[in-house]
Amino acid sequence: MNVANSMSRAGLSLALAALTACSQSPAGKSVVTGGTPLLDAFLTAYGKPAPYTTLDDSGDQVTYSPQALEDVAPGVVALISKGEIPNGCRACGGALSINYLKHDASGYSRLGSWPEIGGKGEFGKALPWTTRTDIDNGPTLVTTRLEKESGCSAAFQELITLTPQKPVKIATVVVATAYAPAAGEQAGPHVTGQVVPIERGRRFAVKLSGSNSVRQVFIRKGDVFTTQDPGATGC
Repeated sequence: MNVANSMSRAGLSLALAALTACSQSPAGKSVVTGGTPLLDAFLTAYGKPAPYTTLDDSGDQVTYSPQALEDVAPGVVALISKGEIPNGCRACGGALSINYLKHDASGYSRLGSWPEIGGKGEFGKALPWTTRTDIDNGPTLVTTRLEKESGCSAAFQELITLTPQKPVKIATVVVATAYAPAAGEQAGPHVTGQVVPIERGRRFAVKLSGSNSVRQVFIRKGDVFTTQDPGATGC
């Protein structure tokens, strides 16, 4: 860890819990409430009604369920689904899949599919996620992954923008890191923070505070956002 080795384990636990809670219900979206458009879109994308269970290449049973629909262009929607493995091993994580569908008066038709594009979790689960519209030019999915190792905890966010043509993973950022205190210390190095928009579609920052204050700026380079500023590195 470089400049951002910062925040007590107790404080980070609260911060990570808050990040997870904020990510469990996609903002402004109907999450599997039985809405006809959502289920119709899923049926078109997968050819089966929701939830749909199948075997993956490893022989694990995966259940796919629709999560939300996002408008990405006139007459085009993105169907966000999750695939999860009941009782999956730690390495057998679930993930989010995205399908682009044309939508008109006749219904839905398939345009493209991006299976397991992001949000890979552990023990068969997909990561919690939400949607933001203030970072990039299209809706941006934000997944949150919590990582714990001996003496260290961290939180990562993966940003996936739904462009009119396809989903694009624009960045992965560290929004919290904390180390256990050394002998005789009350708190170890720790930071926690969030993604803050600067100029939509061109720049955003990760602002962190705790043992240190850090502002890590990400700038668009082609389809993705990159940085040369130091920030939290995770465990």
